[in-house]
Amino acid sequence: MLFRLGVASGDPLPDGVVLWTHCRPREAGSGVLAVAWTVARDAGMGDVVASGEATARAEHDFTVKVDVRGLEPATTYHYRFDAGGETSPVGRTRTAPAGTVASLRLGVVSCASYSAGYFNAYRNLARRHVDLVVHVGDYIYENSGVMLSRRVRKYPPRAAATLAQYRARYALHRADPDLQALHLRHPMVAVWDDHEVAGGSWDGGAIGHRAGHGDWGRRRAAAVQAYGEWMPVRLPDPSDPSRIHRTVHLGGLADLVMIDTRLAGRGRPAAGGVRPVVAVLNRRRSLLGAEQREWLHGELRSSPARWKLIGNQVVMAPLGALHVGRIGLGVNPGQWDGYPGERDALFRFLAEEGLRVVVLSGDLHSSWASELPGGVEFVTPSVSSPGFAQSVLPDLPGATRLATRLFRWQNRHVRMVDLEHHGYVVLDVTPERVQADWWHVETVAQRSDAERYAGGWIVRHGTTALEQADGPVDG
Repeated sequence: MLFRLGVASGDPLPDGVVLWTHCRPREAGSGVLAVAWTVARDAGMGDVVASGEATARAEHDFTVKVDVRGLEPATTYHYRFDAGGETSPVGRTRTAPAGTVASLRLGVVSCASYSAGYFNAYRNLARRHVDLVVHVGDYIYENSGVMLSRRVRKYPPRAAATLAQYRARYALHRADPDLQALHLRHPMVAVWDDHEVAGGSWDGGAIGHRAGHGDWGRRRAAAVQAYGEWMPVRLPDPSDPSRIHRTVHLGGLADLVMIDTRLAGRGRPAAGGVRPVVAVLNRRRSLLGAEQREWLHGELRSSPARWKLIGNQVVMAPLGALHVGRIGLGVNPGQWDGYPGERDALFRFLAEEGLRVVVLSGDLHSSWASELPGGVEFVTPSVSSPGFAQSVLPDLPGATRLATRLFRWQNRHVRMVDLEHHGYVVLDVTPERVQADWWHVETVAQRSDAERYAGGWIVRHGTTALEQADGPVDG
């Protein structure tokens, strides 16, 4: 099957969207394949509005990306690819709105470890009504998977370090039917976190980079190339594939500002893992880099949108030390906690400009709703990666419940925390308020539709206070 890895769309504009597929020729040694694409208003592909031809080439791993323009805003379209006498599945996508917008719905996901479990969160989110999906990182995992006792699905025994290995990781994930279902149904706006390159990465290296992985610069370049090939992203600067910070405009209601807290300007973290507070007191450490920092300030300052949403990989809210019996955890230097000068500069900028933001984060494999100076933060749990409690807390009765209470007690700005469940967030945006609803799946050990509503939190326009919702927006 030429199209066994499905189709995808992303980075919607009011008049366009990026379409993606993978199409490897059946003939051994063939380096190119002509691929026709079609966009229509109906799922039956009868009312065609755009069409053309692209080429799948070996130098791009036979991936195809088409930036379709000339479409209408806030409109649902269907698309497909044809090559070699075969037809792809028909995908559904939606363009961004323009002008006045009454409401928006965004799905938010993060951290999908193939070896750790099934992508039930993707399966369930695919069935929900959302305008687009925001992926805040760890779309793949470059490592060899979790501990054998926790491995659910077979995974390569060695970490990815070459271009061919990173490409193979994406192909493995894209073969998953639940991830295919998500892409088939909704456009995606994505940024990488660390595992698209190497665990604990920064601009000059990574905790997970070893001598056997070769030169860091070559490894990083290979990972960046594979990401650009396999993800339906529109690079803001095609001459610089390592730049992914960009803004997706969603009419007058919201601007979605996607930032890069991993590769663009992150300095080396204070230490690997979780360390005492004293380890991160160096306030000169950079998380964004000067160029991206100025760009972010400019985007927020000039945005005319009612809501400023920030797609952000690592948790921004301060999280104080946690002590469970003899187990003590300090500040995690991989989060914004490890870069306090950078965070204070952003909070100071928001205060000076009188701005309010809604931050959408991942990485911590847990669910959080927190109040910030100048905004709020909603943290989506992992799709399947081992939860915070499973990875960090001692395996003792009541440890998770106690840790949850202590986190809340020591961090009064945290209004909600769940340390163990997997799932996703649905963000419902209106001019008056933003409501985040958490949905937790029952298991990742097997494929299942079972999920439960884990709670919702609301921020009113112009405030930084969170209110608990009475129930989910869509039931």
